[in-house]
Amino acid sequence: MYKDRGRVSGLAAYLVLPLLALLPSPARGQLNLGPEELVQADMIDIDVPGYSVPSFVYWDDDNLKDLVVGEGSSASDGKVRVYLNTGTVSAPEFSTYFFVQSEGVDLTVPEGG
Repeated sequence: MYKDRGRVSGLAAYLVLPLLALLPSPARGQLNLGPEELVQADMIDIDVPGYSVPSFVYWDDDNLKDLVVGEGSSASDGKVRVYLNTGTVSAPEFSTYFFVQSEGVDLTVPEGG
């Protein structure tokens, strides 16, 4: 089901508008989204080109919330990345991402909406 996974860029950068904050709370066990904080995948800062729209949701059936990030800009088609949580409820960790697909093709939104 999760074919065509990509690799996170080796460039240290950050998500823009909004930026993500990884603030694990043992009591609540969740990812809090906030300003000017970095989230890593495979110990590398996540770099999403253009405008990013992050969500922390249950993507697969492992009872761990995963990071879903919409990306796009006026210069390129928009796509949706999924970073599966390979950590725990109270300490989420993310590895490589894959793009959401339909019939083996990345779902896209044409540039400019």
